[in-house]
Amino acid sequence: MSAAWLAAAWVIVGAVAGLGPRRLRRATALTAPVLLIALSLLTAQGGPRPDQLGGGAVALPREAAGLLSAAGAALWLCLLLAEELDGRELVGIGTVGGAAVLLLSAGTPLLFGVAALLGAAALTLRWVTAAPSRATLAAGRIAGTGAAALVAAGVLLPAVSPDSQPGVVGGLLVVGVIAITALVPLGGWAAGALVDLRPPEIAVWLLVLAPAVLVSAFSIPGALPLLASLAFEHTLLACGLISAMWGGVMSLRSGQSTRYGRVALADLGLVAAGAGTGEPVAIGGGLVLILTHLVAAPLLLQRPRPGLGSPRRLVWLALCGLPPSPAFWGRFLVLQACVAFSGAVGAACVVAGGLVTVAVVITVARGEPGAGLPAPHHRVAAGWVLAAVALVVGLLPTAAIHLVFGPTA
Repeated sequence: MSAAWLAAAWVIVGAVAGLGPRRLRRATALTAPVLLIALSLLTAQGGPRPDQLGGGAVALPREAAGLLSAAGAALWLCLLLAEELDGRELVGIGTVGGAAVLLLSAGTPLLFGVAALLGAAALTLRWVTAAPSRATLAAGRIAGTGAAALVAAGVLLPAVSPDSQPGVVGGLLVVGVIAITALVPLGGWAAGALVDLRPPEIAVWLLVLAPAVLVSAFSIPGALPLLASLAFEHTLLACGLISAMWGGVMSLRSGQSTRYGRVALADLGLVAAGAGTGEPVAIGGGLVLILTHLVAAPLLLQRPRPGLGSPRRLVWLALCGLPPSPAFWGRFLVLQACVAFSGAVGAACVVAGGLVTVAVVITVARGEPGAGLPAPHHRVAAGWVLAAVALVVGLLPTAAIHLVFGPTA
């Protein structure tokens, strides 16, 4: 199966599962992600990460297939743990997932931008339909503007030369990346959306679209002229570090219901900062952080309930940034990249990671009293599975990365 057919399969499976008979929607919602995981793995092709802006055939490398498969598994667990589920969430998952397939396998800059635009449009439509509010409208406006900037960069890039203001293209690309991944100064929409939307709706951005854009960001500078590459990397580095520090501060100030979202936004900032350093070690750090949140988000996006306290505490520990938590390895590798870039950048990375660590340790120490009826047994079991996976990733980070993203990751 080609990458184009896989993208179509995500859209079709999501539409069929989400728009089918109402009495079957929950069952199909829990079945469809399993099919999408299998199709993603079957479509994987060997070789390194493609150069989305350098031209070439559309192909889904092993690393991208692993990301899509892990995201599919995380979405399945998120749907399983959700207290409210009507099945229509699969429409958004399918359309955004299809766009992510094209984004990760794009062989031309224009296709890369169009895929991002399709993903942002699908996400906006689903969010505004599910929870119309100023926050979701702002999300659509800002993410859509960022995707349009990527399309414009895709149109201009083939004609760029060292004498034709390549910094403009670098600027357009970085605006697109920071807008879609909710980095400062274009990230205010994410905090509001995290409050207004239900966990399955948030997960389609946090676990599919944002990771796909950030993984692609690591390969963008190599296809640009020197000035455009420097403009892209340095701006992304600055915005990523500021986002990480701001997310750390807000995770200390936020309440229990929104703390995980702030921690996730801080780590997205660190992944972006790693990409901005241009250091190869940052790729491993970014993948570890992405995998950590693919494990943590399905449980921590849900509200606390009796019976889930212990697994939630263990998953929170996976984010604390102390060894041997998986977040420690991810942030440590990003720190290595930042220190290699400059001492001041490394110091800023330490501050950002330290703020998040303090917020998570406080959460674990205080606990999260659950409200309502005890969680059903299948949700408790799913919570313990996630806690066990988080422990394995922390103890064997290299093996986990190679298993999910391939031996070349």
